[in-house]
Amino acid sequence: MIKVTLNKLSEKTICNDCAFYVEVKGSTECIHPDEFEVNCSTVTFCSSFLPAVEVDSPCVTFDIMENIHL
Repeated sequence: MIKVTLNKLSEKTICNDCAFYVEVKGSTECIHPDEFEVNCSTVTFCSSFLPAVEVDSPCVTFDIMENIHL
């Protein structure tokens, strides 16, 4: 698990590094909910995060869709 201490102004930075984070005692921890049991109601999903591969977790499923023509 990667632990990062951030304030509210720098939350955008953590969204570049991970898809999920939780607030723990004044710090923000980048987590991977599929690696351990987690209460999804405490997890924040960074919708701006663009993973290189599909992300599946108990909290969210995110598919990368390329070349979509509407």
